[in-house]
Amino acid sequence: MSGAPVQTDTALLFRSVRAAKGWLRGDAGRGGTLSVAGCVPMKPGGDAEPPLFMIPGATGSILQLAPIAAAMPGTGRVYALKPRGMAEGELPFERLDGMAEYAIGLVRAARPQGPYYLVGYSAGGLVALEMARRLAAQGHEVPLVVLLDTYPSRETWPLSCHAEILMRQAFRAVWALCRCAPREFAAEMSRRVRSLFWYLSLSGVRLTEPLPLVAEGCDAASRRVHVATYNAGEAYRPRPYAGKVVFLQPEYVPNLEPRAPHKVWGRLLADLTIRPVPGSHLGLVDEGAAATAAEIGRSLDAVRGQ
Repeated sequence: MSGAPVQTDTALLFRSVRAAKGWLRGDAGRGGTLSVAGCVPMKPGGDAEPPLFMIPGATGSILQLAPIAAAMPGTGRVYALKPRGMAEGELPFERLDGMAEYAIGLVRAARPQGPYYLVGYSAGGLVALEMARRLAAQGHEVPLVVLLDTYPSRETWPLSCHAEILMRQAFRAVWALCRCAPREFAAEMSRRVRSLFWYLSLSGVRLTEPLPLVAEGCDAASRRVHVATYNAGEAYRPRPYAGKVVFLQPEYVPNLEPRAPHKVWGRLLADLTIRPVPGSHLGLVDEGAAATAAEIGRSLDAVRGQ
């Protein structure tokens, strides 16, 4: 679903959430109301430009999107969609279809008619894409969907993509093992084999069960939404979409992720543009948020100018 594997220290996923709390109390608070039925204004603006709707990653916290919203150019409003399950007593959806329908309801409550501009970070990109597909099928205009380092389940990736990743890993493993001290060889070999089994398990080859997702460093609601969204994303199978999609790819790509997003998305997305941005998967919404916002702004300008 994203550039961040399950073993990632998930506390890092919430680093930008904690950093954004001051922004929410300050800049957002000066911008007006903070919440409108789950569609939360993150940046004030006028009515001259249609608003931008952003969907957070699996963690579910819209605070993670605050740095991007604050840095967005232009005068249009920016909203973030809070997934169901973040409030006390709410249960998250277990399927991505339900998440998309719920988000469409929030968007249409804020803006009954399009055009709709959608941005999704990580697993939120899958929600944004399914929203766009459904909105377009209902006759609404969706000029742009921006995916922030979003991938579907590895089980959907083409064999050529898996082959490239595994070949790259094989060369890295041989190089690392050749440079190992004799006393470190067994431990390094064991680590490499565990990594291979983990990758194959997530790709549908059940040599072993994937490690359970443990969302640390967050409250119970975020843990609940995180696990539900991750599992929903793994079960989701994207369908073809003909609308304009821009994929923002961070310059740092982990070893077990695709170097070429078009290999995964090209057969499903008829109008796909890939644009590089600095940093890493987490950096897109953290230290690299200004560059991410600038690239989203350029993508918006391009489709608005057509």
